Parts: sequence; C-alpha cells; structure tokens
Amino acid sequence: MKISSPFNTSASNVGNAAMQAANVPWDTPVEMQLGADGSGEIGAYVEVSDPRGFGTRIPIDEGRLSDCRHEKGGPAGIALCQRLVDDLAAQIRTAVKEAVRG
Repeated sequence: MKISSPFNTSASNVGNAAMQAANVPWDTPVEMQLGADGSGEIGAYVEVSDPRGFGTRIPIDEGRLSDCRHEKGGPAGIALCQRLVDDLAAQIRTAVKEAVRG
C-alpha cells in the first residue's frame, strides 16, 4: 500500500495502513486490531490473535513515527513512513502465519 503526501502520521493511521498492506485474506482465522498502552496513541501496537489463544503485539515504533512527522510530508517523510508501513506489514504477515500454524 502506497502512502501519499497528505498521509496523516498518527500511529492509528500507520497501523491501519500496515494492516491493509499486509493483505491478509478475509477468511484467515485471525483478528487484527489497534491498541495502545497509554492515553492517546502512547505505546501503540497492532495485535494479531486467533480463537485458540495465540496473540502477539507488534509495536508501532514511536521513534520512527516521530521521524516521519519531523519531515512534514516531504519526499523524505513519505519514504520514511512508507518504510515504516512496509515493515509493520511484514511483521503482521509473519504473526498471521504463526497464528495459522498454531
């Protein structure tokens, strides 16, 4: 999934973009959701779980997200955000594979 210059760099938008980019088939027996350990988006993560009890949290790197915001939507910021989304999507795909394997 490609991001564009008006991309909102909130952790929830990055997490949602990563979940979409992970391209998990709709009939895969897993659940994905966003969460945070603190108020707002502090300690944000994507959680992947299945009905059998598997669960893993994939943190959304606050430092990398801050770097994206610092660039303010310019080409460097878009590239940083895209890499963050791509990395999260890869981690989500790995977690889904682990959940399906049981």
